[in-house]
Amino acid sequence: MDSNSFNPEELAHKWLTGTLTPDEKSRFEQWYADFNDEELLLSNGRYTSTEQIRETILNRINAGINEQPAPPVKIYKLWRNLAAAAAVVVAIGIAVLYRAPILNLVDPVKQLKMTTNPGEYKQIFLADGTHIWLSPATTLSYPEKFRGKLRDVSIDGEAYFEVKHDTGHPFVIQSGAVKTVVLGTSFDIQAYAHAKSIDVTVVSGKVGVSAKASANTAMVTANQRTIYQKATARLVKENYPNAAKFLDRRKGIFDFSGASLAEVVRDLEIQYGIPINLGPGLTSKTFYGRLQTTEPINRTLEKLSTVMEIRWEKQNGTYLLHP
Repeated sequence: MDSNSFNPEELAHKWLTGTLTPDEKSRFEQWYADFNDEELLLSNGRYTSTEQIRETILNRINAGINEQPAPPVKIYKLWRNLAAAAAVVVAIGIAVLYRAPILNLVDPVKQLKMTTNPGEYKQIFLADGTHIWLSPATTLSYPEKFRGKLRDVSIDGEAYFEVKHDTGHPFVIQSGAVKTVVLGTSFDIQAYAHAKSIDVTVVSGKVGVSAKASANTAMVTANQRTIYQKATARLVKENYPNAAKFLDRRKGIFDFSGASLAEVVRDLEIQYGIPINLGPGLTSKTFYGRLQTTEPINRTLEKLSTVMEIRWEKQNGTYLLHP
């Protein structure tokens, strides 16, 4: 075969890279068969005989046969490393997912209570910055610090809330059969155990109110309120344009604009923790004025009696109002 009819270096390169065409492969193999490779190797001066070439090739073949594959321990080590890394990832995932329950087991959060006496008003700031005004005869239960997705508290009595805004952690207030959920707003809750209803009045923002015994859920906005009647387990929403009065009420200042005397007396009984009885014909009378319930009951009744032109007396621990 005439080797000048093609370029053997080019064909050799194609042979090494596996890009020979069938025709080129046939021609290259024929050229290789006719070529004296031993002469080529000897011409390098490295070997002195073809026997040395064969011995070198044989040694390389034997070395390749005797060469052991990579120890499997390295593979196992890699898998162990991967398994360890996966375990760490899983552990971190579990820790993140169950962070609050785990922390509660390791370092339980203390549950605290604040109670006010009749005629006593208190203020408190919770761990998240929420500001609460407690009315008399009220008990607030709350955690020392908040964990988890919800900020849960409970109340028996009346309180005014200014909840610190946090969209990721809703503030939940349990008051008897009523649950109030907020993100950040100001509102008043009246939830005395002995009262006939539980009232939630919103001054600003928006809250969600639901009742255990009722399927009703109400979204309440500013100047609205919900009334939950305990006897019927009904939750009713209504407009309440005078909601701003609770800004004064949280400080013990009651502003009555045409309220019945029966309503006024009911508020005074709750604030002072005393029984007050109305005499004949007084129940339907209306009262206009402001009463400061942080003052002693005697002074409050004197003011009320002067405006209403009535008199009061105390008998066996009960206060009586007469025409």
